[in-house]
Amino acid sequence: MKKYYKMGIKILFVLVIVFGILGTGLQAQGTLFIFYDTECPICQKSSARLQEMYAKFGQNVAFKAVFPTKSIKKSAIRQFSKEYNFTLPYVIDKTHSLVELYDAKTTPEVVLLDKNGAEIYRGAIDNQFFGLGKYRPQTTEFYLQNALEALISNRPVTQSRTEAVGCLINRKKKESVKQSL
Repeated sequence: MKKYYKMGIKILFVLVIVFGILGTGLQAQGTLFIFYDTECPICQKSSARLQEMYAKFGQNVAFKAVFPTKSIKKSAIRQFSKEYNFTLPYVIDKTHSLVELYDAKTTPEVVLLDKNGAEIYRGAIDNQFFGLGKYRPQTTEFYLQNALEALISNRPVTQSRTEAVGCLINRKKKESVKQSL
């Protein structure tokens, strides 16, 4: 019974976040989850681009930065927000409810949902970073921006998946289930 109660709480938490009951999002054309970490250098370097997208698309799409680090403190997020001028709404996902729901593996990794909750884009913000410590001087592909533009223009997203490059999310290990024959 306790297991089902915990599962119900997780589902309620996810519904609240997905449908924007805690913030904007009830009239939004979609929801964008950005799995983020204050200590990840790629997150730090992509903050300005995300902030620009938030300014441009935030009236039509509910942005949610998701901090999946179990030990993170709100003061660290406030410091990060101040240092990088990062004003996106955020949630701390210490229980990894959203990490598990969307199978997020790295930071930064984005998941864009349409207004019905269907995933329409997953992956990298753009192609500036193509490996750890490897980056292009100029971004040439703007994956997330293209997906956001398609969403608010009611067009299909042409590239629905890319490989996110960044810092691994320290996911909790799932209990192995022994099946008997």
